[in-house]
Amino acid sequence: MGKKSYGGGSSDIEQLTAKMDDLQKKLQFVEDLVTDLMPGFDKMSKELNSTINELRIRFERDETLELIKKIGDNIPTFLELQNLMGVFKGLIEDLAPAFNKLPKELTPAINELRMRYEKDEVFELIKKTGDNIPTFLQMIDVMGAFKGLADDLLPTFQKITKELMPSINMLRLAFEKDELLDVAKMTGENLGAFKKLLGFLTEYDKSGDLDFTLQTMAAKETEYMMKGLEKCAVRTMKDLMEKPIKPGFLSIFSSLRDPEVQKGFVIMTTFARNMPQCMLETVEEDGEKIKGT
Repeated sequence: MGKKSYGGGSSDIEQLTAKMDDLQKKLQFVEDLVTDLMPGFDKMSKELNSTINELRIRFERDETLELIKKIGDNIPTFLELQNLMGVFKGLIEDLAPAFNKLPKELTPAINELRMRYEKDEVFELIKKTGDNIPTFLQMIDVMGAFKGLADDLLPTFQKITKELMPSINMLRLAFEKDELLDVAKMTGENLGAFKKLLGFLTEYDKSGDLDFTLQTMAAKETEYMMKGLEKCAVRTMKDLMEKPIKPGFLSIFSSLRDPEVQKGFVIMTTFARNMPQCMLETVEEDGEKIKGT
């Protein structure tokens, strides 16, 4: 019998060798790439390590967990606030066609805002927020005091929306201008001022006056005042739209004959009469606190 020959054996070996060489080159490229990037990774780890540790110290606390729990407990309140957003549905539908046009127009402005906000003061503002988590917890507690007020005002908001829609459209025409963008730019330039405000909030909380202010906001008298101001604003806007004001001394003197205007002046004079005594009592109370300390 003759010997069987295997043709093409060396060709397969050459192809396998070529593939092995190509694989070796790719592995060498990956190794070189990792070697080049390793110093950069080490540098980034060293630079960010202190920042990450500082954020962990500020946010890994019991108050953060309590804040999350408070948010969970107040989910019904947030849902009711979300329902209030339905009042603005008409306004959003009017603005929807402009949304497609805005990105192209605002791209240069957005880039400019990025340059203003990408700075160290923004990180400092985040750290201040972490330091003031207990204060934010107190503010969430105050939200419960306004829950009943929101329930009472929901039907009124729907009525106000229908009555004030012409005024809202007029305000839209007044505010849809370049000056509003200038305000956003100024906000970015004044991040230092916001940092000072948060520092003031911290000192205000330490002094104990923040608790008194929050209790005053939750008082029933404050609720009456807010509802009264709301009704007064709606009624005033409606009167101005139906009967525009005519300037002149004759209009002033004729309004003084109105009994309701006279009542308003009496309220103002009563407020002015009580102000000095209230200020003196406040000064005396602060004096007693200073002596006690």
